Amino acid sequence: MAVESRAHLYKDIPKNWDQLKNNIWLSDVGAYPVMVVLTFACGLCGSFMGYTALKNPDVRITTSKRQQLIRTWE
Repeated sequence: MAVESRAHLYKDIPKNWDQLKNNIWLSDVGAYPVMVVLTFACGLCGSFMGYTALKNPDVRITTSKRQQLIRTWE
C-alpha cells in the first residue's frame, strides 16, 4: 500500500524544479519541522565557529602569531 502511494515521488537526486517539488522530503509535510531544526542547528554551529575563530584568543590564524608561546598581542 505504501509503495503505490509514493510511486509518483522522485527518489533520486533532483535535477530541476519539478523533480525537486516531487522529492520525497518536500512532499511530506511532517518533514518540514525536521528541516527547520536542522537548518537552525547548522546555522547556529556555523555562527559559533565563526565567532570563536574571530574572537577567541587561543585561535591564531595569522602566521606571525601562530608560533609564539606567550601571547604578547593582547
